[in-house]
Amino acid sequence: MKRFDGQRVWPLLGAVLVASAVASLGCATSVRSRSVASPVFRPATARKDAKASTTTAWRHGSAVPDAAELVERALRARGLRFGTDGTVGALFAYVSARHRLVPAAQAHAGDVLFFDLEGGGQSCANHVGLVEAVDLEGRIVFRESRGGLVRRSYVYPPEPAARRDASGVVLNTFLRPKRINDPDDALYFAGEMLCAVGRIDGT
Repeated sequence: MKRFDGQRVWPLLGAVLVASAVASLGCATSVRSRSVASPVFRPATARKDAKASTTTAWRHGSAVPDAAELVERALRARGLRFGTDGTVGALFAYVSARHRLVPAAQAHAGDVLFFDLEGGGQSCANHVGLVEAVDLEGRIVFRESRGGLVRRSYVYPPEPAARRDASGVVLNTFLRPKRINDPDDALYFAGEMLCAVGRIDGT
């Protein structure tokens, strides 16, 4: 029977233990390298793109109707049955042909307001709103959908180019932003762009 030789066995056993430790470290390192970083640590551009797409889906989703759809829904809720192609132009044609247009000074709740956002009288059918109320001074309060939001806005026919009165009350809402390259005669206020008021008969 051979005698146990510690001088030969212990160095061999030590080498095996060291090799096992290195192998286990290598496996742990490879697992960490395959892990997916948290979204918080993704590049700023990736986070910005994800946020932008979410915002776009919220602003332009089906829950927010466009200008014509907002008004058409309200009219149909009042019992009207009509068909259009979904554009403001088609809605204007329907109101003009089947109902009647009235002066802005005679507007009241339920009337339909049409605006020419481009100015120059080229079109009286590229934006629309629905009158909610008219105050004692003649300022019209209306609902509109613009920029992906449904808004409460104002138009004051007696002073179409005035933003506020002497006490700071808003008379006319901005319907388009000011831009650097705008011409000198560019229009911005609802009063300047109001071009027709439709009275819906029979409702």
